[in-house]
Amino acid sequence: MYRLKPLNSRLSRQFFLLLLSILLATFVFIYWFSVPLIKQTVFEIERNASRTALNNVFEIASRMYANVEDYRAQTLKSQQEQLKVAVSVTESYLAAVHQSADQQPKEQRTQTLAQAYETIRHFSYSNSDYIWIADYQGKMLSHPDPRFYGQNMQDTVDEAGNPIVPSLVKYAIRDGEGFYEYQWQRPAGAQPLDKYSYVKNYPEWGLVIGAGVFLDDLEKEIQQRKDRAINELRKALQEIKIAKTGYMFIFDAHNQMLIHPNANIDQTDIAELVNPLSQNKIADDLKRAADTGSELHYLWDKPNDPGNYIYEKLSLVRHLQGFDWYICSSVYLDELSSSSEKLSSRILTLAIVTLLAALGLAYFFVNRITQPLEQLASTARRVSSGDLSAKSGIQSADEVGVLAASFDGMVERLKDNIDTLDTQVKQRTEELLETNARAQRMSAVGQLAGGLAHDFNNLLSIILGNLLLARDRYLSTEGLDELLSPAIRASRRGADITHRLLSFARRQSLQTETVMIEQRVGETVELLHGSLPDSIRLAYQAQSPNTYIRVDVSLLENALVNLALNARDAMPQGGQLTFKTETLLINEPLEGFDEPLKAGNYVAITVSDTGAGFSDDAYQRAYEPFYTTKSGNTNSGLGLSMVYGFVKQSQGYIRIQSSPAGSEITLLLPTIQ
Repeated sequence: MYRLKPLNSRLSRQFFLLLLSILLATFVFIYWFSVPLIKQTVFEIERNASRTALNNVFEIASRMYANVEDYRAQTLKSQQEQLKVAVSVTESYLAAVHQSADQQPKEQRTQTLAQAYETIRHFSYSNSDYIWIADYQGKMLSHPDPRFYGQNMQDTVDEAGNPIVPSLVKYAIRDGEGFYEYQWQRPAGAQPLDKYSYVKNYPEWGLVIGAGVFLDDLEKEIQQRKDRAINELRKALQEIKIAKTGYMFIFDAHNQMLIHPNANIDQTDIAELVNPLSQNKIADDLKRAADTGSELHYLWDKPNDPGNYIYEKLSLVRHLQGFDWYICSSVYLDELSSSSEKLSSRILTLAIVTLLAALGLAYFFVNRITQPLEQLASTARRVSSGDLSAKSGIQSADEVGVLAASFDGMVERLKDNIDTLDTQVKQRTEELLETNARAQRMSAVGQLAGGLAHDFNNLLSIILGNLLLARDRYLSTEGLDELLSPAIRASRRGADITHRLLSFARRQSLQTETVMIEQRVGETVELLHGSLPDSIRLAYQAQSPNTYIRVDVSLLENALVNLALNARDAMPQGGQLTFKTETLLINEPLEGFDEPLKAGNYVAITVSDTGAGFSDDAYQRAYEPFYTTKSGNTNSGLGLSMVYGFVKQSQGYIRIQSSPAGSEITLLLPTIQ
């Protein structure tokens, strides 16, 4: 239970004063602005109705335009098919003529073709449209208009000065066939009109056949459909009333009134009508207001009072670009503003009663809300000072209680998380320090080993060279070869060891090339089948199609063979040896690798076995040169160190995972596109 207390706290006073200010402001607002607000609300409702009606009519007109355009497209497509048929029929006719003419002497053949072209002059289709034929030089072989028949058309040019028929011939030769638009005269006509033609090249005859249609014929059909759309829209607009007497009207870009309820204006030119308010042409004012979202304010007459331009109006205008129409919705201002003064006295009484009741409730709720908030604030101050054991002690089922419980839980989790984070940070810091120390140690060992290997390799080269020279020079000396051969073998083994040391030290010269990793690993696995005992089952899981890397192929194969031989030695009784390749996109750190990974695309080559795994000591020293767990003098201890050096010199990473059930070594190499 909450007890009412005086408003002593700053929060309580601020809260109560805020509520009091809000209530007083609400009272004043309702009293002084209720009537204008209601008037404005009605005004906005009617105005929005006008806007909605305009948008609806605009959508209807847009659909009509879309239907007209669909009809245009369908008609044009039909004309295209008709033109193709006309050219095809002409082609069939000419083919028959050519077949007959080819059997005739040259002079008679020329006469036969000329008669055929004369016959084609009289071919017609649709609205007296015709076929024309031109050769590759632009000469008109067949045309119904005597002005062009048999003429060279080089001098008949368009507005840009380009020859029309030679251009069509050039396009047909280039494209084979196609549709082209240009300007041409009707037979016996003088005015160039837009024409749309299908032109096809016939290289076997050395000529081009064309058939076209004048676009004004098509536009006449479309205009008829457009007129029907206007009549349908006129009937629809007659049923629309905005407010009491407001209406819709439409005029076009040429100031022709297409639809208007006033018979004196409907279907007339309104270019000279003046806006009495601005003294501008009313059509120009309406066009400027189009698609601005703002109404045009002007004076006009009413349908029931024509000719008396004294009534204030607001008009919204939208421009339908397809038809180039201006669609307008207009409403009279005196119909938008209706008085609501009868409500003012009732609103005043209701506001006073509500204000008094609200003040009492405000005092109660201020106490109820601020008291637990003050207690919660006190707890928060204790937590901020470092006391994570502080509790608010608030228990209630309302939102404040939920807030308090959430706050207490948050503090408890914060305490647990801080403890956990401290532990994890300490553990992670130790791991990073160990990884860094190991990397520095391997780097130092590599530098030392590389320097020693380089110098030792120079010495071995001299020794081996002299031994080989001595054997060749004193080949006839009895017993000398038996003494030199062991020394030569030892020198070569030393050279191999220095070669591996140089690989570990990353000083080996690489002969890199781009390879498909899946294919290269597969080939290496195939070679290993004959090198491993039958007790070891060898498998390859290829999951990196079309993945390429850039490496020294011989060193890659040597590394894979070393890993396979190590796995063989770890399974003296036999077992499973598995090679696997897969592509990885690294965005987040992966655990266990020798160094932190850089983000990027990699291919992972994994070699796993079912042997005894690595001992703790072997795991820690796996990459060290000359370290080996194998007995005998044949093991140099440079296998894994050589693999490590190859991986690092190839800008990659390596990871060893070991358990009593076996070990898994992963080489991570960067891919290329």
